[in-house]
Amino acid sequence: MSKQKISPTELAACRKRLEQVWKSRVMDEGLLDRAWDTAYQVATLLYEEFGATQVFVFGSLTEPMAFTDRSDIDIAVSGLSNDAYDKAYGKVVYFDAPFKIDFANFDTSKGLFRERMKHQAIPIEKGTRPPNNTTDVWQTLYKHLQRQVFPTEEGDIYEMNRKRLTQRINDELDKIEGTLERIQRGLESIDVLPIAAREFIENTIATDLADIYMGIERIFERIGREVDMHVPRGSQWHKNLLAQMAEKRPERLPVISENTRRELEELLKFRHKVTNIYGKELRYEMTIPHAKSIGELFERVSEDMNIFTDSLVRREEDV
Repeated sequence: MSKQKISPTELAACRKRLEQVWKSRVMDEGLLDRAWDTAYQVATLLYEEFGATQVFVFGSLTEPMAFTDRSDIDIAVSGLSNDAYDKAYGKVVYFDAPFKIDFANFDTSKGLFRERMKHQAIPIEKGTRPPNNTTDVWQTLYKHLQRQVFPTEEGDIYEMNRKRLTQRINDELDKIEGTLERIQRGLESIDVLPIAAREFIENTIATDLADIYMGIERIFERIGREVDMHVPRGSQWHKNLLAQMAEKRPERLPVISENTRRELEELLKFRHKVTNIYGKELRYEMTIPHAKSIGELFERVSEDMNIFTDSLVRREEDV
């Protein structure tokens, strides 16, 4: 964990800035309420049916500025036998809810993933009810964020957890690899399936390509928030964020190379077409070249990311 001393004046400024950002937050608070209600329902299931000793939420639901309708609900459990966890897993991941739920066994987790869960954990105690309203939800999350970001005693050290950032980047890259495998299966199928099925496979591949860009962009947004302390806004924010990641800044090296930026810009243009026009209007020859080259592009993105995260570790060791 990287540690940097901060003066009382700087700490006060940080507190004020956080409060201003928090008060001016813009998101679907109804979505957040529904997500937390789902988390409490799952916790009740784990306590009452499987005898869990502790259930807690971690991940994007504890970072409400980043939570969207595409986000997963991450829930971890402690106190279950292996057999009980296996049985609970099937019920949790297929729980009837408008959100995808990722389920983890805290007792068997290891390494950075376990540390991330401990750092982010918001417990849901047995027998407690969901927050009554949006204000209660935000009060809980605000206190949690204060504990994560600000020291609780005078003279403590203000921290940015670079290990956590690296882990979240790697988590997102792992998810993208799964989408890449699906694209490869689609490419293998498209030449042997009947002509009538080609449009369906093409549209599926196009959607997967758009998802890959959005996964990479989520990494960029996190780096913008946690390292640069700036995420662009406005109608051109996608393109401007991409350009920002290719810049060298006082607090970091470039996240991606200029060559990678240019290639990602082409994928961004394609992603825009996928999300803004009907699938039948996508031209076949536009989708397949992107699909055939996406593996090499993702490899370059991953290499750039490795250089970037290595630089975070070096900075951490130098502090």
